[in-house]
Parts: sequence; structure tokens; C-alpha cells
Amino acid sequence: MTLRHIATLLSGALLGAGALCAQGVLSGSLESSSIYDVLPGSSYNGFHSNNYLKLDYRSGDFSAGLQAEWYPSPLPGFDPALRGIGLPVKFVSWQKDNWKVTAGDFYEQFGTGILLRSWEDRDLGLANSLGGVRVGADFFDRALSVTVLSGVPRAGLGYAKSLASGADATLTLGDFSLGAAVLDRWEWAPDADLALLLGSAAPANVFQYSGRAAWEHDGLRLSAEYVGKGKDFTAIRQAAGGDKYALEPGRAFTAEAAYAAGGFSATVTWRYLYNMGFASQRTLGTRSISNTLNYLPALCQQQTYMLACLNPYETYAEGESGFRGDLYYKFANGTKLGGRYGMTLHVGGSWINALGKVLPRRDRDWLAYRDINIDLERRWNRRFKTTLFVSIQENSPTHGNRKATNAQNVFVFEGLYKFQGAVSLRWELQYLYSQELTKDWMAALVELGVAPHWSFSLSDMYNHGSTGDHYWSANVSYSTGSFKVLAAYGRNRAGMVCSGGVCRYQPEYQGASLRAQWSF
Repeated sequence: MTLRHIATLLSGALLGAGALCAQGVLSGSLESSSIYDVLPGSSYNGFHSNNYLKLDYRSGDFSAGLQAEWYPSPLPGFDPALRGIGLPVKFVSWQKDNWKVTAGDFYEQFGTGILLRSWEDRDLGLANSLGGVRVGADFFDRALSVTVLSGVPRAGLGYAKSLASGADATLTLGDFSLGAAVLDRWEWAPDADLALLLGSAAPANVFQYSGRAAWEHDGLRLSAEYVGKGKDFTAIRQAAGGDKYALEPGRAFTAEAAYAAGGFSATVTWRYLYNMGFASQRTLGTRSISNTLNYLPALCQQQTYMLACLNPYETYAEGESGFRGDLYYKFANGTKLGGRYGMTLHVGGSWINALGKVLPRRDRDWLAYRDINIDLERRWNRRFKTTLFVSIQENSPTHGNRKATNAQNVFVFEGLYKFQGAVSLRWELQYLYSQELTKDWMAALVELGVAPHWSFSLSDMYNHGSTGDHYWSANVSYSTGSFKVLAAYGRNRAGMVCSGGVCRYQPEYQGASLRAQWSF
């Protein structure tokens, strides 16, 4: 069955269901991302494409939707199991007064997501929806919200051999809120290789629970969450080398304090994790990024500049603890430092250690990652704005399982100038200094915007400290209304691609790419 046949069939089903409920509204979107790789010796030579068709129908209390996906050959770095065509998302939903019932595939999050988060990120190729039933209700004038669900996690274009069932409740009383959640994952076909390593069968069920509290008043917010996890498969590093495989309980604790007043705001977060990887279906070796039921974003700042995110940090779910702090201050307009149009300063940093329990030497917690980030943004007049950015980073290539770390310092100058009419020019000049890894880099980007439709850009990253390689790209985009298309040609470096603190590996490729999006 082709994509056209599937879309026609389900569009008819949605319209037919809507006709029974009365006249409603049909909306949707179409997205296609493709590349043609011509890099000599690459295993990804040729054409690759990810395609999504989403349709949603609403009529009164009734709604329904579907998402069809077609991967003639998945983009480099995406799960090879996605090859082909399928309907991984389809649902019907009914909402009346304080009740909402959904049957089919849905996304959900309990608390901060450490216990449960199912979501979609197409840039990462992450989609871990649950297929089943979800019931939500509000009580006592919406002071108490309760959600109960049970569903089979998505795996590729089908489903995993497991079932996730749980409930979440939140009670809000003025400035104070309390929450609690439970979740059970049951595998009916556990990996036989796990039993061989453990010497016994792993439990089919792993149960999790959590409690959380938050208080907010006059710009101050305090929050905390604890998550407990039943015994689950994990690897423990041995001093003599190698790993010991065992069943261990997991736990996580996070606490945050935030304050904002006038032009000042500050946030401090502390987090502890031990054995908190929670796979939809446990497996040995490399697994799909979507094979997860929870959300463990990196505690450090998520970088956006090319060289600052060259070697990003990923959360060490086996065991880590650390903190992050951020301070923002806006110098008011008309002051000596703020100037006529104001200036914003951000200073932030993080320090993350791997837990001694997961290291060869149990009495040491070695550094996994630390950074200091400073950026200063100033608007000089109505047309010209600049940003100065510095990031000092130290990263362990073994997530703290060895004492050695790699250090790098990144410096960025960004400018934006708006000409008369609809033309703007933005540029970035970047430099990375390091004595480790591939040593020094420099990068530049220039982007010309012609509002409201056109944008043109050129960029290059040059590793002059070691390999002498250039990673360059030329881009042009056009947008009108709800339609946007982006065409590019260039060479992309192998490395980690991150979004929202979650990362996937992107292999190197060179060639043309085309991305089109249309909403209706």
C-alpha cells in the first residue's frame, strides 16, 4: 500500500467520522527532508529522505488524527528500522467538561519527564508515542488533575514488545502544588542475551514512582522531584577492567530555585541520577534514540553556535550528579551601561561528576563535564545589534570513567544590521582554542535576509589546528504564508546533533539537501 493510498483511506475515515458528529475542521501539515550524499567512500552515498503527512480533524467534543511516515531510505544518523512506510500515529479523542479520553497513539509527560515523557522531535528522529488508552479528568474546580494511561511504546514504524501503564496526579492549592506518579513497564519478550549476562532472567516488570512539590510567590519559585525505580539491568565498572552486569534499583532527585524581579533573574538546579535509563524494550549494544520512556536532558547549557556545540555533553544515565546556575541581567535603557536601547548580560555554568558507584575506583567521583558561559548582547541603535559570547568547557570523553578530560575555549562575535527596507545582514565569527582532540578551529557565517520571503547564507568550519578540513555549507530558503522550503549544499562533519538536551550521532556526509514544510 502506497502513502497516497494510506492517506486517502484514513482521510476518508476521518471525514466520515466527522460527518457523523457534525461539520468540523480538517487541518494538517506536510514535511519532507531529503539529502543526496556524494562524499567519496561514504556508506550513505545516494538518496535519503524522511517524509511526514499529518492530518487532524475536530468537530465539537470529538477529534481525530493520523500521521503517515515514509522513509524510502532514512536520513544518515536515523534509525535504519524506519525504512518503509507506515502509520505510527492514529487516534480518536473525546473531551467533555472536565473529562478527556483518547484511544490510539498519544504523547504524555509526568512531572519533569524523568519518570515518563513521550514526545516527537523530527530533527533527532525521536518519536516514542504510546499506543493504547489515556483518560484525564479535573476535579474540585480544576484544583486536582488526574491522568491514567496504558499503552505500547512505538518502535520504528511499529510497536515494542512491552506495555507501559501508569497514573499521574497534581494538586494545586494557591501558590503551592503537589504531584505524584507511578509507572510500570512490562516486557513480554525480554532480550535473552540479558539473562545470559546476569545469570538469571531479568524481571519482566520494572516499577517506578515519583513525588514532586513546587511553590511560587512574588517572583520566587522553588521545586523538587524524587523518582524511585525498581531493579533494572545496569553495568557497573570494575577496577580490574570490564563490566559487571547486575540488577540495581534506580533513583533520581532534582531541585531548582528560580527568582526574577525587574531586569534580574537567576536559576540554580541540582540533580542526582543513578541507573535512570528507562528503555521501552531493554537491549544490549546500540539502541534507537526512540527506545526510551523518559527524559534526561543534559544539565549543562545547550549550545547553538557551531564551535560551541562541537563536542556536546550527554547525560550519563548510569550515574551522575551536578548543578547548573544561570544569571541574567538587563541594563535598563537610558543608563550609562545600558545605553539608549539596553544591554543584556548572561553568566552561567555547570559542574557534573560521574558517581563513584559507577566508576572503577569507588572512592572517587571524577569530573564528567564543566563549563562557564558568558554572553553580552547590546543593541547600539534601531539597526545594529551585537553579541559577544565566551564558553570555557571541559569534557570527559569517557563520561568520567577515567580521570583524563579535554578542554576547549570558544569565542564568538555575532552582529546583526538591518538596512533600509526589508534587507538585513547577520554574521558570526568564531574561534575554538584547544590543546586536545583536533585542537584549534575557526568558523564564520554570513546570512542575508530579504523579508518576508528570502534568506541566503554561507558558513564554514575550518580545523586549522589538526586535520586542515573544511566543513562548509551554502543555503537558500524561501517562505510564504505557511509554506517554507530550504535548499543547501555542503559538507557536514560527523558528530553529535542535540535538541532539547537529547543527542544522536550524525555521520559525515557531503551533498545537496532539500527541506519543505507546508501547513494547511
